This record gives sequence, structure tokens and C-alpha cells, in this order.
Amino acid sequence: MPLKIAVQNGLGEIANYLTEQGYEVVGMEDNTGPVDVIVYSGVSNDITGFDEVDYYGDGVTMGVNSPSGVMLVNAHSHSPEQVVSIINNRFGWMEG
Repeated sequence: MPLKIAVQNGLGEIANYLTEQGYEVVGMEDNTGPVDVIVYSGVSNDITGFDEVDYYGDGVTMGVNSPSGVMLVNAHSHSPEQVVSIINNRFGWMEG
């Protein structure tokens, strides 16, 4: 099962590249289901709305697919390829 990645609006190039690489991509602002990774951009690191997570995935708040937590990736100043590399390195996958 591919990782489910929530991507902030405005990061379409990154979202498209993640989809091309086989990841399941959803809009960060529109998703309430469990995710493995949140990709956002901003110097302020403002990801309000994600300070509560739902470890059981009942849809009340954005949850995570793993009770060990969700990976946050600040895409500011990173190319789509760099974002994929960061995610692959975290999950121990070989880049292909």
C-alpha cells in the first residue's frame, strides 16, 4: 500500500511529482483521513489545524496511518525531487 501524503495547496508541482512516483496524494486542506506524511511550505512553519491527530483514523481530525506519528516535510526551497528523496530516506526506500 503506498504512503498517503497530504500536500498543502499551492504545491502542485510537488503533488504531481509525488503522484508520478506512486504515492497517494491528497490536499492538506481538504483531507480528514489518516495520512503518513504532510508536505507544507512556509517560513512560518504554520500548519495550524494539524495540532490534533487522530491515531484511530475515525475522521474527526486528520489522523495518521501509524501510531508512531506523521512525518512533516517543509518543502520551502526544495525541488519535487528533493522532497521525494527526503520521504524515501525516512522510510528507508531506495530511489529508483
